[in-house]
Amino acid sequence: MIGRKKELILLEEACARDRSSLIAIYGRRRIGKTYLVNYMFREYKKDCIFFDFVGSSDMESKNQITNFLDKIYEWFRVETDRKIENWTEAFSFLKRVLLEKMELYQNEKVVVFIDEIPWVDRKNSAGFIDALGHFWNSFAEPRKNFMVIVCGSNASWIIKNIMKNEGPLHNRVTDQLPMMPFTLAETKEYLQKSGFDLDNRMVLEAYMVFGGVAKYLSYLNPKLSIAQNVSKLFFNINGFLFNEYEQVFKSLFGVKYKQYRDVIEVLGKKRLGLTLSEICLALNIKIGEKIKKTVLELQQCGFIQGVSKYGLKSTNIKYRISDSFCTFYHFWVKPLSKNRVANLPDDYWVEMVTTQKYAVWSGYSFESIIFSNIELYLQARSSKAHYQGVHYWEYRTKDKNESGTQIDMVVEYKNGLFDIVECKYYSDEFIINKSYEKNLRNKLKQFREYGLSNQTKSELKLVMLTSFGCKRNSYYHGLNIADDIVLDDLI
Repeated sequence: MIGRKKELILLEEACARDRSSLIAIYGRRRIGKTYLVNYMFREYKKDCIFFDFVGSSDMESKNQITNFLDKIYEWFRVETDRKIENWTEAFSFLKRVLLEKMELYQNEKVVVFIDEIPWVDRKNSAGFIDALGHFWNSFAEPRKNFMVIVCGSNASWIIKNIMKNEGPLHNRVTDQLPMMPFTLAETKEYLQKSGFDLDNRMVLEAYMVFGGVAKYLSYLNPKLSIAQNVSKLFFNINGFLFNEYEQVFKSLFGVKYKQYRDVIEVLGKKRLGLTLSEICLALNIKIGEKIKKTVLELQQCGFIQGVSKYGLKSTNIKYRISDSFCTFYHFWVKPLSKNRVANLPDDYWVEMVTTQKYAVWSGYSFESIIFSNIELYLQARSSKAHYQGVHYWEYRTKDKNESGTQIDMVVEYKNGLFDIVECKYYSDEFIINKSYEKNLRNKLKQFREYGLSNQTKSELKLVMLTSFGCKRNSYYHGLNIADDIVLDDLI
């Protein structure tokens, strides 16, 4: 299995315990949550009593219960001898079946895996959570040999209804397992094992589109180039990913999906992100609990990231899209009508990668990936132990004789140390010229003067983060650049 080492270790430790575990797994749709559990208990550790059930989107409770009973029969070949009408009765039947199996296979772990749990009873109107809580409290937890795993793509639902439950599951979760997209290194390993032979730049460009999402990467055909695959998957009305964007939000948020999608769409128009008040202005709505909840849930689900302005950590938070797939979709696919897509040439994306528009988008995407994967930067800088946070900073002046400035990435460390980071994605060495040198000096000067005005002790380090490094010239040497990080350092 590629990656997921920490996740597998956690599951192995839970298997080895002499007590029961209630584990909450959550992460973006298509990220590989179900695959992880199936790999662990169907391929790697088969010596357990295993039961799984998958919730179905937009299905009535009585039909969900029917599917639950069908799964019990599928796994254990046992049918109920009476009508079951609610979740309490359904879990009671599961208990009786498991007791029979436990008598036959003593001392084995019992794994109950409930996948896509937010779909089972989205509003908890059918009593599913209460029934699950009773199953755990009265049966699974006291027996010491259970692993109950609940899993779903809607992280905000799991956090609210399972991990922060105020009812029978209050403080019952023993382990939480948030699943992130593959890192750049893991994406490279996956593509290599799939038959691709790519350099690091092409791995990054694939990541800019698919974002390390395992299922999306599985659609790639190694007989085609990355660009040809993108054309086939996105710019084709029959492509696997042409309609995926809409389905992501519908599956996660149900009938209210448009309010979440609308926030993503206004953020998709602003490279540097928007504050909450700016989001409301763009949507023509007032700030209230509804929009605050929507933004929070989008963060919890991994679609957006809030970045604070240095010095104003609780205010002036700018929200920006952190999901590469969504960024790509908004820049390239959304502007095209279905009719336009139907008439695109087969090699459309092959042509687009040579355009200036592509250069602009890839530069923004590179910076966004670094923000969302800050640990890659810290690893390259060997500075993780002292890390405090990552911010943006800007200064707007009213003085006509002074220019303002925008610093997209300020990395804060302990003891007053700061990295002022410049991200540049180019096809060759990046060349610092006279005007760019002046701009960088102005950033450092104004950040020290206005951003650190209350700081008694500070040290600034200018860091260049580029695809192939910076060309050594007089302007480069004149800046006292602390580090010149290249793409290869991140993979």
